[in-house]
Amino acid sequence: MRTFLVVIMEERFNRIKRMQRELAYELQSFMADLFTNAADPAVIIGFAQRLGMDISAAERVMASPQPAFDPYRILGCDRSMPQEQVRRRYLDLLRKVHPDTAGIKGTEYLTQLVTEAFKKVSKERGW
Repeated sequence: MRTFLVVIMEERFNRIKRMQRELAYELQSFMADLFTNAADPAVIIGFAQRLGMDISAAERVMASPQPAFDPYRILGCDRSMPQEQVRRRYLDLLRKVHPDTAGIKGTEYLTQLVTEAFKKVSKERGW
């Protein structure tokens, strides 16, 4: 028979674990938003202008074409690969970069990148 104290301790422990998961999710969302905006050249140039920095060189860089998001390159696939091979390649990459299976923390961005690449290929091919 469990005592009242053990029950109270288990409830507090579960509440703390739940709060920890919620905080981790909020932090991950905040960091994703931060890095998304931080990588936007227009945001960076606007920030530099507000600081009074000379941005003439940055404007030349902005005028040059930016490399496009190539999902086939990210997945390491050829455009002529059949659906099953592309899917298998996606799952292999996902296993390698997912934080739970890779054994390396901080690979969430790579997981999102691989997933977005697969979504784009799937949408393009109508899967």
